[in-house]
Amino acid sequence: MVKEKLTVRDFKQFGGKHCETTALRNVLSYHGYSYSEEMLLGLGGGVGFIYWYMKLMPVPFIGTRYGKPISFALEICKRLGAKATMLQTANSKKAHEELKELLRQDEPVIVCGDIAYLPYFAVPEDVHFGGHSFVVFGIDEEDRVYISDRGKKAVTISVSDLQKARGSKFKPFPPKHGLLKIEFPLKKVSLKEGIEAGIKDCCTNMLNPPIKNIGLAGIKKWADIVLEWPKMFKRASFYGCLINTFAYIEIGGTGGSAFRTMYADFLREAAPILNKPALKEVAEMFQGAGRVWNEIATASLPDYCPTFKRVRELLIEKNKFFEEQGSFALDKMRKISEKLKSLEKKMEYDLKQASKIVEEMRERILKCYEVENKTFQELTKIIS
Repeated sequence: MVKEKLTVRDFKQFGGKHCETTALRNVLSYHGYSYSEEMLLGLGGGVGFIYWYMKLMPVPFIGTRYGKPISFALEICKRLGAKATMLQTANSKKAHEELKELLRQDEPVIVCGDIAYLPYFAVPEDVHFGGHSFVVFGIDEEDRVYISDRGKKAVTISVSDLQKARGSKFKPFPPKHGLLKIEFPLKKVSLKEGIEAGIKDCCTNMLNPPIKNIGLAGIKKWADIVLEWPKMFKRASFYGCLINTFAYIEIGGTGGSAFRTMYADFLREAAPILNKPALKEVAEMFQGAGRVWNEIATASLPDYCPTFKRVRELLIEKNKFFEEQGSFALDKMRKISEKLKSLEKKMEYDLKQASKIVEEMRERILKCYEVENKTFQELTKIIS
């Protein structure tokens, strides 16, 4: 069998804040369509909240964006006038052929994968998240795949790593070899309708969620559940809860502050399009909400716990290396991962502070509930 070398011509789109909006923005930009990540976030439904935990999960998932991975991307495309389809399959060979066929057509391709099998994240193999999106813009079947992700430069991985990432079966978001197929050129549409629909979706989801662990109700529920974390999760698992809380809010591709800063920028961009200047005032409220989310994140790895404080500093440092993607970034990220692993052995004092940590987290979560309740009530008045 002939091993192909397929590379999209003149692809130079790299870097971003959130994996899905980064991937969409970069592919759209390659085709000559210019949209900010913030606009794409808002069109997809914007911010949200979900607390999700099942016994098979090692730690809870805390989501702060609206919608599920697949529906979120498809809704953005629909509101941009794009015909898009998410192709999924259990057959790795079929998935690989679908990817190559689009590359043969000079199309950069958005795919889904598990970060545990993407070496440039330098995460432990038991840290699974299959809802990650990135762009493949080339494959050399001699064993090199060219990827555009949130980092400012291209990264490469092996073909086998790509197939493992795409075929991961780990819950809660197994990628199922997901591939987003977008048809170009886009149909001409006014952004006004999509923006209004996106904001209404966001408000409805937060103020009137379908189940009680979503939206504002979910935030309030989390405030109570977090007090039980020291009993529910022992030692390493409790430590994992705290790290994940910080990561999900600050460095896990949210643009910082649980997407609230990005959403504030979206509202500022939307205000003149909708001719609603009051949206700029609500944007400031979201900016304030973002600061409270940052307080929650910091409270999860607080300064008065020296090991946890150091963990927080290292996570921030590692994320900066990831985003810069310099020539030595991967080595530095791996060294930080080793330091993080070694710190697990030194957290006995910090774990004794568990009750204090969760009590302070609860206080800030309830503060977040109050701030966001006012913010979403005001946004609903403006958009209705």
